[in-house]
Amino acid sequence: MMKVDSKKAAWDLANRLFPTDYEKDELGTKNAGYPIYKSTNSEMNAWISDLGDRLELNYPNGKSENIWIETSADIVAFVGMYFDETVFGEVKVRKVKEVAYHRVSGMVNKMLDDGRFGIEISFGNNDVASFGCENVAYVRLADRE
Repeated sequence: MMKVDSKKAAWDLANRLFPTDYEKDELGTKNAGYPIYKSTNSEMNAWISDLGDRLELNYPNGKSENIWIETSADIVAFVGMYFDETVFGEVKVRKVKEVAYHRVSGMVNKMLDDGRFGIEISFGNNDVASFGCENVAYVRLADRE
């Protein structure tokens, strides 16, 4: 099994292993839902699938191999959400509950589908977590090795 520590290192290795030049296959990418790169040699049935956490190299002889991308850093987004708790009569205390999101690859502020302004956290496996900003006390990022 081949492992590298970055997307760049995976593509560098793929460039050494793949038998021909390649180019993005727009139709194949659309149909598969992930990037496909086909051999520029029209007589050679070979392609590379970019599956996010690995590159799958598919060779003309029907064999394939994976180049796994395993980063050692676990980027964690800590989101503090506040809520009010009644402690006595009309006396309220504002509390914060912290939620940790692991393997974060990106974060943006954006208008959510329901019309609220919010935060969208993306993960390496193409999943996302979205939530409104109305109760967000803070967001902080940290590396966890």
